[in-house]
Amino acid sequence: MLASAGRHQDQSVWKPDFAGCSSQQLLSVHSQLNTGTSSRAGAEGTLIPRRGSDDLSQGFSVCGGQNVSYFQKGMLEVANQSSSNLPAATPHRPDLLTVDLQRTQTSVDVVDDVIYYKSAYFGSLSVGTPAQNLTVVFDTGSGNLILPSTYCHSAVCKVHKRFRRSASSTAHDVDGNGRVVRPDDARDQLTISFGTGEVTGVFVEDNVCFGADAHSQSCVSMKFVAATEMSEDPFKDFTFDGVLGLGLPTLSHASGFSFLESVSVLTKEKGSAYAKTFALFLASHEEETSKITFGGWDEQHLDDNEVRWNPVVEPEFGHWMLEIKSLRVDGQVLSFCEKGCKAVVDSGTSLLGVPSDIFPELYELLNHAASLEGECHSQSPHLEIELDGLTMTLDGEDFAHLEEHQSANVTQEWGSQRTNSQDQTRDDMTCSPMLMTIDLPEPIGPKLFILGEPVLRKYYTIYDAERQRIGLGLAQHAPKQARILGYESEEAWFDEAEKEAMLEEQKVVQKNQRIENGTAPDTEVEKKTVVNNKAKNSRLPFLAIAALLGLLLAASSYNGRPAAPTLDNKPCWI
Repeated sequence: MLASAGRHQDQSVWKPDFAGCSSQQLLSVHSQLNTGTSSRAGAEGTLIPRRGSDDLSQGFSVCGGQNVSYFQKGMLEVANQSSSNLPAATPHRPDLLTVDLQRTQTSVDVVDDVIYYKSAYFGSLSVGTPAQNLTVVFDTGSGNLILPSTYCHSAVCKVHKRFRRSASSTAHDVDGNGRVVRPDDARDQLTISFGTGEVTGVFVEDNVCFGADAHSQSCVSMKFVAATEMSEDPFKDFTFDGVLGLGLPTLSHASGFSFLESVSVLTKEKGSAYAKTFALFLASHEEETSKITFGGWDEQHLDDNEVRWNPVVEPEFGHWMLEIKSLRVDGQVLSFCEKGCKAVVDSGTSLLGVPSDIFPELYELLNHAASLEGECHSQSPHLEIELDGLTMTLDGEDFAHLEEHQSANVTQEWGSQRTNSQDQTRDDMTCSPMLMTIDLPEPIGPKLFILGEPVLRKYYTIYDAERQRIGLGLAQHAPKQARILGYESEEAWFDEAEKEAMLEEQKVVQKNQRIENGTAPDTEVEKKTVVNNKAKNSRLPFLAIAALLGLLLAASSYNGRPAAPTLDNKPCWI
């Protein structure tokens, strides 16, 4: 959620000079994903200083010259790296900080009966003293911590838990540059526009702690945006309260606003050699728990304990972006990426984002029929994405969702043979690829892919801000236990069914004993007689039907009709 800056003096809005700015510097990749569509949406902000400020009485070039904009401060000049000269993948085991995540998913658009979703993974944080507990989405596509506050009185803000600045003894009001603001001074405020809405807020510095139960070992001091206004779309429908940006520090508003930089102080104290590193594990089913880990990564989430590192390209833009060297489907190279493509790793979408120019071809190649068992894995084509450090391979279980439709009901001619594909697939279910179009201009586009949830579920992803690289390894998922509805396990269902059968058997035995002893009520005797009569009478129509079938079969052997086709001299009924 990249924002540009502007200051005003004496209530007149100061307009910065955007000469020399690339279009991507004014565009947030993640704001595109929030819409679930391919429309282009810019993200611009307006920074308003307190009255009387003379820090910037004149404009300056935001992207060129000797001065740089606030979102470029702290930018590191890093030489191009290849996987061969990156540090070793095996870390010194740090004392990791881990937050459990919950998943929320909401629909954002419907196109040709296909529902597009945006998904988010959120966890708990506590802010201030005493601790105020809030939930935040962990967003790799933005760079700031944004919390709704009691300064906001709209219905949109009131549906969320709000940070109360006056209730925290450790909070400080600050400007956008981190300077403490006195009580009588006017406040800087920032407006951040997204693809479908915007947030306006002021700046606060306070303690931010992991989890709902804050303690000194899990708290850091950092600056964040306390929202004073939030648009209804999309924030009213959010099940979480705020947004915690995890982009590279260059994506944050200014020094001190990056959560990765702030939390690195804590992870360094715990002895981590990867203080500015975090890792993301996304659960594949409801019996697992998604987790985000700071200070390194947890090897138990790796299937083969192997991490392949890939350098971040163009880190000055603040996004976790990789180079795609080749794109293949079942080994066939697609010409679209012959001259290179790029991909942003983003935790904020359920889909794979692809440029519109390749969408029709890729959709057609990945669309396939479901197997006879009604799943999308065994008969699926394979999508291969070759990066600098590894080739990711996805199949229908990763990138497709099952769609049911009416069967064609084509009657097969007598004696015709079914093809291998017909024998292994069904015609009433299709596995449709979960793709969305995304088009961004140069320099980040136009050949830009978004690696969303389908990739992040299959691969454990590690984000190293200090070394500007991303590590990927196959994720280790716990097997999903087969369950019968309403029971923890098959054994639990069997035990309960066995108990019920024994109770019914005991009731029958007791009833028969009462009848034999002459102590049973007349109703039980009558019921037993009726049941016995029904059982005898039920045999009569069955015997009649069996006799009739026998006569028909005997007659058919003399009426000149061919006998039923046989296999090894045995009847073969089709």
